[in-house]
Amino acid sequence: RAQFLPSGPDQTEDTVHALLIDACFQAHERMLAVTPYFVPDVSLETAMRLAARRGVRIDLCIPASSNHRLADFARNRALRALSNAGVNIHLLPYMMHAKAIVFDETLALSGSVNLDSRSLLLNYECAVVFYGTAEIDWLANWIQALIPGAQPFDARAPGLWRDVCEGLLLTVAYQL
Repeated sequence: RAQFLPSGPDQTEDTVHALLIDACFQAHERMLAVTPYFVPDVSLETAMRLAARRGVRIDLCIPASSNHRLADFARNRALRALSNAGVNIHLLPYMMHAKAIVFDETLALSGSVNLDSRSLLLNYECAVVFYGTAEIDWLANWIQALIPGAQPFDARAPGLWRDVCEGLLLTVAYQL
């Protein structure tokens, strides 16, 4: 009903990253996620956009302002793309360092893994993967309880300078 899942540069494959992408492609109904930092790589962002476009309801809860200003600045490009694809982005009015993801009624994970490139591809991280209905339901209910207190993300297009600066930051500091 639960499995320990290590991840890091010494692993043959980026196990958590691969699990998240596969789960996005396998999801039928929902994905719920809470993370303090959200600067996904292209493959995770694409998997989430495709899931949303085929009708998977995705709710992403992130702090309106985290304790990492560069990550907050760099995340907006991905957030706009996901919002335009139908992802519901909820900005929490406080910093939350929790990390949890639920896919349908079949899979959930929680641990030290942020939904950003550094955490998924460079850092040593670990998570517990849950397969039991009771654990998945509990985690899903906890994430859903965060949503009413959050504000929706404003996905309007940035100005030219903001767009250039976001692109430059993502190019230079890809591991945010």
